[in-house]
Formats: sequence, structure tokens, C-alpha cells
Amino acid sequence: MNPFLVFALLAVDPPPVSEKPKPVAVTRNQEKDFLENHKTARPRLPMPPAGTGPLARVNNGRFRQYYLPAEFQFGGLGGRGDTDTELTLDNTFKVKLFWITSRANNCYYCLGHQEHKLASAGVTDDGIAALDSDWAIFTPAEQAAFAFTKKLTYEPNKVNAKDIEDLKKHYTPNQILEMTIAVAGFNSMNRWTDGLNIPGEENGNFFRKEGGPDLSGFKTPTSAKYAEAVTAVAPIDQQTKSCEAPCVPARPALESAEAVNQALEQAKTRKATLPVAKTLPANWDAKGKAPQWALLMATFTKSGKSRYDGVNAVAEKGSLSPKLKAAIAWSAARTDRAWYALGVAKERLKALGLTEEQIFGLDTDAAALESADRQALALAKKLALSSATVSDADVEAVRKGGMTDKQVAEVVHHACTAAFFDRVTEAANLPLD
Repeated sequence: MNPFLVFALLAVDPPPVSEKPKPVAVTRNQEKDFLENHKTARPRLPMPPAGTGPLARVNNGRFRQYYLPAEFQFGGLGGRGDTDTELTLDNTFKVKLFWITSRANNCYYCLGHQEHKLASAGVTDDGIAALDSDWAIFTPAEQAAFAFTKKLTYEPNKVNAKDIEDLKKHYTPNQILEMTIAVAGFNSMNRWTDGLNIPGEENGNFFRKEGGPDLSGFKTPTSAKYAEAVTAVAPIDQQTKSCEAPCVPARPALESAEAVNQALEQAKTRKATLPVAKTLPANWDAKGKAPQWALLMATFTKSGKSRYDGVNAVAEKGSLSPKLKAAIAWSAARTDRAWYALGVAKERLKALGLTEEQIFGLDTDAAALESADRQALALAKKLALSSATVSDADVEAVRKGGMTDKQVAEVVHHACTAAFFDRVTEAANLPLD
């Protein structure tokens, strides 16, 4: 069926709002069935009209173009600058990392795109299936990168200096930073497309290269070796090898205010584990002394600038209240144990007049926020922990709580940017400014 007809029908008589998150495919065959069915998924915001320009060729771009301010349409959602000559990792290798990230986040939309890109690059179906269940066929360098990608995606609170040292056996420090920025961006993108349940396109032939395979669907036969192989990447119970619902990443109980402030004090003297530039490039429009996160991005003067501009735009632009934006950054950093990001968010909240008690109150009742903002923060917290656990009802509650659809999209986008910022700054072990 023509997808535009499907969306027209949805607009007239949409299916009921589900309180359950999307199921997780346990095997390769099941995964491909889910990707095929996702072409007619129910988006959590109304399907936008067809737009113009490069963004509008895919559904993700249509949503970004229609619902987000122009300044937000790149930045933390994946950025630009893949042609930056300072980036040295192979593009197909990074697509594999995107595939692993999307599988770990159960993001059907992004997973489908990476399937098409890998097939277009000549990767066989078995080669893609092995990313899910058979890392032994890959080189030690690839296996190290895959393990780091999964950990940074699913358990960013556990990434530490040893993970970076292990990668240095195979990659240069700049390549590790490139990898970290890429995977953080993939996590950001997953939260956008998965949080809004953006449907897949009718086919993926816009990725097809001349003479390449047909990308109209996900029905390429899988060999007997991998067809029913159980995922080692997706969020399922690895003991029972089954899944009734996406497994929620384990996090310890939130630390006390005293423990947080002690950790923030200790973060002032720690040493960065990834390259940090000494100064910002002249065209980066620095506002006073450059913060550590900006100097980290400045390691890559072209692609880093789009990230720098994007993060600044999120903090300064849009229709959400400054208090809610800073609260989302705080809550995401608390979830991820991202101490640099948490310190930045705390300073933002203090500058807005919140007391110590009100700031830590964001972890519980968020009494310092208006009712609609409290509902939005609840969604952002869920996105921070795991976009796979978000349901239609979670987004619908924010829509009915007093926010416009474009404001709902901004809430999701802020959670996306926080996912990026947390992972990059904490993996780099940045000292607080």
C-alpha cells in the first residue's frame, strides 16, 4: 500500500494509543519482519506534509524539518561534516557502529537505514547478521569498537578510562574521539526517530548505488547459520534469551546531594582521556573563555563546529522555558552519571534562580517546574534511560498536558542532545570548567 495513503487513513481514524513499547526482535528473521512492518507504524506526532530539500527525502528529515526550529535540524541529532578530512575512520565501519547502536536501542527506523546502507556498501546479509550474534568473525580491532559502542550506548555510566586504553591498542586517540562522537550522535538520533516512532519509508532505494542490490525491503534470505540466531546486542534478557518487553538498563539508585557535590568537586581536577584542543578556531564565535566540551569538539575543526553550534542552539533557542531545558539536561546527566554534563546543568539551573533543594528536587517531584513541564520532564527522563521503553502513551500524555506538537518535538530533541553531550563529555573524562 502506498505509505501516503496509510498516513491519510491514520489522520482520519488513527489506531488506539498503545501503552506498551515496541517489542524487541530476538532473532535475525524476526528483526527483518519487524523492520518491514515498521513501514506502516503509527507515528507519535501527526505525519508532516511533504517538504522540500535534502531533509525531506526521508521521513526522519520530514519530521525534523516540520517540527523543529531551523537551528535544531542538525547539531546533536547527528551533525554534519562526514566529509571532514580530519576524520579517518572508514564510513562503512561507522555504519556498522550505527547498526549496533540502533539494535541496542531497539530503534527500528535507524536500524532499517543502516541495513540498507550496509547492503549498498556490499556487506552480505550474513555479514550484517553477524553484527548481532557472531563478533568472533571480525578483527580484534572491530570487536573492541563494537564492545565500546554497545557499552557507551546501553551502559554509559560504566564507561571508564580502561575502555579508552583498550581502544588505544587498535586506534589513535583522534580516531577514538571520532568514534565516541559518532556513537554519541547515533544515540541522539535513535532517541529522535524512536521516541517519535517515525515510520520507515516504503523502500530504501534512495540509498542504492548503481548496480547495487534492490533495497525495496528486508526480505533478503538469511542463511541457516544466522536465521534463528539469538541477538547478543538488543535489549533482551540474555539469561532466558527471550523478551516480553525491552529490558531497562540497570542503573544504581541516584546518589545523595552530598555525594553528587563531592563527585562534582572531584571532577574539577580529573584529566581528559581524549584529545582536547588548546583554543577554539577563530570562526567558532566563542562566548568568553572556551569551555572544555567546546575544546573537545574543536579537535575536528569542521565537523566539530556543527556539534558546537547545535549544542549552543539547543540551550539558547526554541520555545521551551530555559528552566525546563536545563532540567532535562540535569536529569539526563543524573541518569547517565555524566559528571561534566551534570556540573554544566547545575550551573545553568543556579543561574535561573533555583536553590540547591529545588535542583535536587528535579530527581523526584520537580516542584520547581510548571505542570506541563513536569510531564515533559518525565518523558525526557524515560528517553534518557532507554528510548526503547517509551510508548505512544508517554508522548500522548505530554501532548495532552498543554504542549503543542512542536513543543513535544523540542522536548524529545533536548533529550537527544543530552544523550549526545553526556556520552561525549563523560567518555572523554572532561574536567569541570
